[in-house]
Amino acid sequence: MLNKRRLNEIIEGFIIQRNVISALVYRELKTRVSQVKFGILGVFFGPLGVMLIFLIIFSIFKGDRGVGLNIFLFLASGIVMFTFFQDLAVRGANAMQANEALFFYRPVKPIDTIIARTIVESLLYLIVFFVIILGVFLYKEEIIFYDFPLFVSAYLAFTIFCFSLGLVLMVAAHFYNWILQIIPLFIRPLWLISGVFVGLRQLPQWVRPYASWNPLVQCIELIRHSFSINYIIDPTEVSIIYLWQFSLISLFISLWIYQNNELVLLKR
Repeated sequence: MLNKRRLNEIIEGFIIQRNVISALVYRELKTRVSQVKFGILGVFFGPLGVMLIFLIIFSIFKGDRGVGLNIFLFLASGIVMFTFFQDLAVRGANAMQANEALFFYRPVKPIDTIIARTIVESLLYLIVFFVIILGVFLYKEEIIFYDFPLFVSAYLAFTIFCFSLGLVLMVAAHFYNWILQIIPLFIRPLWLISGVFVGLRQLPQWVRPYASWNPLVQCIELIRHSFSINYIIDPTEVSIIYLWQFSLISLFISLWIYQNNELVLLKR
């Protein structure tokens, strides 16, 4: 009887959390729509427009250069994934401040806001990704994906990593407000060292082992390889197993940090 009652409590807790997260996702989308022009279309095509500008500029100056992949897909892979990483890091760090009034409701926990923001951002940039892929398909009239399961696996693993990072930054920013100011300054240089505009194989040999530690580099390279077999990756440097291991370890560490600080975060 005790086990059955405990099971019912767990199930009820999951249902409550699911309802809370659903409401937060709706609130997050509604906030995003109200902040941009053209409503829901602005949410999708705002980031897409910015990225297309980068794609056009760099495709003009960079060209193909024998990377083994359509230049638009090459650059889109880097730009979309980096922007996703950047937005979730920044929005995760200020999640407590943006949703502070909601924590007066007992069912709402700080982690729920990070889950909701991760869902919204991951779906938004996935749609942007597929709009770019559809555009390239219509222009080139060729099948884009070489390994679709690899694309899904890499995107999901990186989403888990971004969620973990957002959770840690939310806790850290609660204790140290200056973190909110330095995060954008810290992220900007990552544009140049995360494989956004240059593939891993184009880097000097002595740099590549160190660059491959970066989960963002791993994700971008794997996604590029998922588009075309001609985009060659070195299995000793790029691995979906490494990306999943890094993401899951990050998840466990972030949950441990959050669990040990949840009561402090909820203090009024």
